[in-house]
Amino acid sequence: MKKNIFKYIALTLCSTLLLTLFACSQKQEESGQEGVPTVTVVQGEYLYLGGVSEYSILIRDDANFYESFAANEIANNLKNATGNMIPIVTESELKNSKRVISLGHTTLWDENVGIELSANDIVDSGYYIKTVDTNVYISCPDYTSSTGVLYGSYDFLNDTIGYEFFAADEIYYEETKDIPLLKYSGYSVNPTFEMRMLPKADLRDDMNTARRYRMMSPSSAFGLVAWGHGQTSQYVLPNAECTCGLEGCGNGITYQQHHPDWYSNYGTKNIQLCWTGGETLERVAADRFIEFFQQYPDAQYFMFGQEDNVTYCDCDRCLAAINEYAGNPAGLQVAFVNNVIRLANDWLNKNQPGRRVKYIIYAYYAAEEAPVKKTASGEIVPYSDKVIPEKDLYIFYTPIGANFAFQIDSPKNASVYKNLKEWSAIANGQLIMYLYDINFRNYFINFNNFGTVKGMYETCEDLGVSCISSQAADSYTTCFQEMRSYVESSLMWDLSLSYDDLIRKFMSAYYKDASEYLYEYYQIMRDRYAYYQNVISPESGGIYGDINSLELWTQPVIAKIDKVFDKALASIKKYETTNPRLYESLKNRIMKERLSPIYIKMTLLSSYYSEDEIEEMRKEFKYYVNLFKLSESKEGAGFGDMLD
Repeated sequence: MKKNIFKYIALTLCSTLLLTLFACSQKQEESGQEGVPTVTVVQGEYLYLGGVSEYSILIRDDANFYESFAANEIANNLKNATGNMIPIVTESELKNSKRVISLGHTTLWDENVGIELSANDIVDSGYYIKTVDTNVYISCPDYTSSTGVLYGSYDFLNDTIGYEFFAADEIYYEETKDIPLLKYSGYSVNPTFEMRMLPKADLRDDMNTARRYRMMSPSSAFGLVAWGHGQTSQYVLPNAECTCGLEGCGNGITYQQHHPDWYSNYGTKNIQLCWTGGETLERVAADRFIEFFQQYPDAQYFMFGQEDNVTYCDCDRCLAAINEYAGNPAGLQVAFVNNVIRLANDWLNKNQPGRRVKYIIYAYYAAEEAPVKKTASGEIVPYSDKVIPEKDLYIFYTPIGANFAFQIDSPKNASVYKNLKEWSAIANGQLIMYLYDINFRNYFINFNNFGTVKGMYETCEDLGVSCISSQAADSYTTCFQEMRSYVESSLMWDLSLSYDDLIRKFMSAYYKDASEYLYEYYQIMRDRYAYYQNVISPESGGIYGDINSLELWTQPVIAKIDKVFDKALASIKKYETTNPRLYESLKNRIMKERLSPIYIKMTLLSSYYSEDEIEEMRKEFKYYVNLFKLSESKEGAGFGDMLD
């Protein structure tokens, strides 16, 4: 097979993926282990033979977005690999039911597979795949959003043509004319984490890229409706006209005017809901959820996030409730939202039976500590029955003060580990972990969580976390963003993978001839941080840590990095005349990462360079900043006079 790179077609990469797959599958089948999933070749049957296929992709007449998207992904990528696209047909259009790739809960699924995919077997983004005779079936439980069908399609493409999504501009597949039909023995596939999120500017602006990384993103179809901090800005708006139904509401009277006791610190940026506001407040919040249910009929996740501050209501009711049943502010919030959920679910059960939604609240700032207590024997138990989260309530634990250069179970993160363990005691399987992938004061200096990402994920898995969310910069930036997306999304899906293997795999595909030099740059950074964060500044692994430091980035270190980048550019020089398109692509990818040492030289080491050298750096920096649409050097700040 000739190998190919979609969009940047030039370099061949050695691969024996299919041969390895078939060999391993045959070995599994020969082992005779009952229940072991196997993938073998159906002898004499081909998905494509000589570049021609008799197959079609089958979807329901009322296929949802993800089933339709999956069908197009399979069709387009198989066309890229073979030169010919197989048709996508609906059930009413199907003429030949003997050679199809069936996506979702089709009639053929019922006739030929007929397995009940219960909630206990497959999580929301998992899927089931099986070959029956000459048909391949990929489906998921009806209660899910069908993202599992899409994710199963990507695994199917990987099995058939070696498909791998590295980045929006680097999609790998194997060019071939012959694709044997694969025989899937029938098994379900679940990711390590049911939900996976990478809140990043590029994934926010390119939803298809997010989907291809198997990420969920805020959207009306599948995501966090009213993302973020929204209790008083989305649900119980203090300045909205009150419609609570009690005497005195309406006629322009606002919620805050009619119910001032519902809001703490009204008129300041520290406003929060009073979580002991009572039944009327709970009903108003539930009514807003019901509005959202109707506005977003396909959404599954609804965020009821507290406001972004540390101030909570300290009225007499709240203080008494903390002592009586809540234990702390987090307990107040859980008890309040539990009541709201019961009201909202009553409406769902009557009006949209069968629909299940998931509610999400933050455990953030002063609400980070779980509402628990210890028994005489040391067992962690809920503070009271009222603070046990409803089964549909997910806790979004957000340790903003964590040190990401150290593992969660490190002494450096003792309070984070304690809080996570205690939340796990009352919400195991209903936890979302909010991690960070950026230093908010330095968007142009690599955040040093390279060595801790996988270990943090492993701790989260052990403690019953069902979702990982890792926030990066809110704007486009440098610092291996594409590599981070590929590696982290891969681990979130399958935590058994090797972090370093994924790094090397990405670099080989993305930087090609220059990959060894980009890896050397990566290792230099790792070595510097190992020294700096263990010897000089252990706390610099926080999201506001001091990493633009002369002790970290000395002039000799930056000079060494410069030489590595010079070698990287020299390694691709041959393509400047033989393949200009590839050359320009690789050069831009390399220069995007070189912006970081250029930034350090201009902001930290300018005294080492002449005015002419600084001016040349400025021109280069400005050109690539504009090319890559980079708008901020740190949270909320541009580049000052660096671009003048």
